[in-house]
Amino acid sequence: MIKTEAIKRINERLGKPVLTEKNTQFSNVVVYGPDEGWWLKIAFLTFKQELHFILNNEKTKSFQHLKINANQILSPAMKFRSTDGAADAFMSASSPKRLIDLLEGGSKYNFTKHLVHEYRY
Repeated sequence: MIKTEAIKRINERLGKPVLTEKNTQFSNVVVYGPDEGWWLKIAFLTFKQELHFILNNEKTKSFQHLKINANQILSPAMKFRSTDGAADAFMSASSPKRLIDLLEGGSKYNFTKHLVHEYRY
């Protein structure tokens, strides 16, 4: 799955063009130490607008759509590891830590409350 195809599929399900190139980040599963998951780097200023994440997993042939509403996460610098004015997050793809940010220096933020839908392909 690639970003543009996933955006198209999600927008079709939603019935309107909600996701765009600008408000959506895409990440593929990668290995990080003993775990697998998704890396995200989110500029702090973008937390003021609605954000969408597509987390792709080629191994399971699925992707997840996550949505964070504008200003839903206040003070992201206090929740995530910070580098260059952005939040760094590594979300685990493994149970029971699935969708939890595992990076040192963060608050172990749990993204499961932002899950909108899981898609299979």
